[in-house]
Amino acid sequence: MRKLFSLVMISLFASVGLAATGGNITGTIKGPDGAPFKAAFVRAQNVQTKMVTIVLSNARGKYLVNNLAPGTYDVWASAAEYKSDPAKRSDIKLADGQVVGLDFSLQKGAVQWTQLTRYQAGILLPKPASEPEAKDRDVLLQNCFGCHGMSKWGMRADKDGWANAIGVMRLVGVADIKPEIADQAATYLASVFGPDSETPPTPMQLTEYKSVRQDHDGWSDDALNIVYVDYQLTGEPKDRPGTGRPDKNGFIWLEMGGGLAKLNPETGEVKVFRLDDPSRPAIHEVFPTADGSSVWLTIQDQNALVRFDTRTENFDPVYKDPWDGPRPRQTNTIAPWPQFRNNDVETIGSAPRTHTAVADPAGNIWASGRPLKKFDIETRKYTNFPDVPDTYGIAVDKEGNIWAGEFTARDYRQLVKVDSKTNKVTKYTPPNTDDKLDGAPRRVKVDSQGYVWCADYFGGNLTRFDPKTETFKIFKIPGPTPTPYGMGLDHNDNVWYTSFYTDVTGRLDPKSGKFTEYPSPYGERSTRDLNEDSKGRIWFGAENIFRVGYMRLRTPAEMAAVQDMK
Repeated sequence: MRKLFSLVMISLFASVGLAATGGNITGTIKGPDGAPFKAAFVRAQNVQTKMVTIVLSNARGKYLVNNLAPGTYDVWASAAEYKSDPAKRSDIKLADGQVVGLDFSLQKGAVQWTQLTRYQAGILLPKPASEPEAKDRDVLLQNCFGCHGMSKWGMRADKDGWANAIGVMRLVGVADIKPEIADQAATYLASVFGPDSETPPTPMQLTEYKSVRQDHDGWSDDALNIVYVDYQLTGEPKDRPGTGRPDKNGFIWLEMGGGLAKLNPETGEVKVFRLDDPSRPAIHEVFPTADGSSVWLTIQDQNALVRFDTRTENFDPVYKDPWDGPRPRQTNTIAPWPQFRNNDVETIGSAPRTHTAVADPAGNIWASGRPLKKFDIETRKYTNFPDVPDTYGIAVDKEGNIWAGEFTARDYRQLVKVDSKTNKVTKYTPPNTDDKLDGAPRRVKVDSQGYVWCADYFGGNLTRFDPKTETFKIFKIPGPTPTPYGMGLDHNDNVWYTSFYTDVTGRLDPKSGKFTEYPSPYGERSTRDLNEDSKGRIWFGAENIFRVGYMRLRTPAEMAAVQDMK
């Protein structure tokens, strides 16, 4: 029977052209009652390269992981509130053109606190009755959640234990945590996740859990046609890229601690290059130039740029911006809850910084940050724009205009246009801008029609600006507390986004106004930006698991193959 099954499946996949490049793993996922299980994640990890391909089971419980490179694989299934039987199938040998059938059964399990999204945690974390401890909870939500959510909290400990865990983050250099913040966070964590805490071992035991539960049956059939592939990096604490940046040769460039890395997406090989700086300064983003000769790095806290020569694989000298002008007031940049909107707590500093880079048609480098700046590649000199004191996302259009979003400063929340030839600055105010941070553009991208897209993080919108009519159009993202952080455009001008707090992946078709949201295999990935490569793959960073990856939609042939599976 197994041979007959394999022969049938090989014939099916060959008929739609899927067996020509690699092998396939396929099977059925069933629930506790033996019925087909919809929207389970199935992961296939190549033991040699550590590349993981992730797909979803359809409404009939069928899944297909196709076009896998020959090799040995570990395969497992997962879904929130369930555990897999078997937990994992290991040492699966796969040859070119081979089809391997693997079935899994999911049994009822428990959700762990570490599996909650930021949104779920913000609702479910116990609220102390006393005012001091309530403020400690607010400190946790407003400060710690900027880098990670619940994934780092899988333990029970007293205050000293939590203080030591926080101290480790400071020691390895992944976070510069103020002592008073560390003390308040440790106090709260010890009260709710201490040895004698009354907090239940699973949030499923809380009555509020039903209000934030994600039902696997609730996803549309279209939402199950997404494929994720992610890659293992160095595992070092500072090597946590927020995105991947494709170059003209098909390589993916990543920001790393004190340097950058080049990923070969076909083999999974990662080559790391470090600046000659033992402190490994924070690199906010990298920017490969269109000709493939250079990759520019933004050294955030040093307020500097540095160029990496891709041919010699050497760094130029660091070009530090000497700007030391007025520092704009900062505000909350992460927590979407009402009590944090535009309050007096600055979650980030106000010192000059270099954030994200683009190139204008002349090859000069423009960088968002404090303030917006232009770096002349011939003179090696900066031009700063003090009337644009703080920007976040940045993009360039076909005419060479620079577009940037004012986001982190309390008193600056407009979309900015700069003529790269004349340096003339024009600002536009989104119609929903208010004192609760709504409307402030975080990421900024320009599509092939010249429309400027903004990720309205706090408003929960994707906002389109038409430079010809100077008008905005707002597309409201569905679901609770949408927080679009990573945003990118595909070759069809669809807008992709990742919601920072709910950790869903979304796509907007601007022509129809239709949103499609896709399940994410990561409880929290902290994706900061999205970029499409020449193959139509959307690259993302998964900071909290120290990986980078891409997502794509199945082709019609692939979808037909899954649908026709017996």
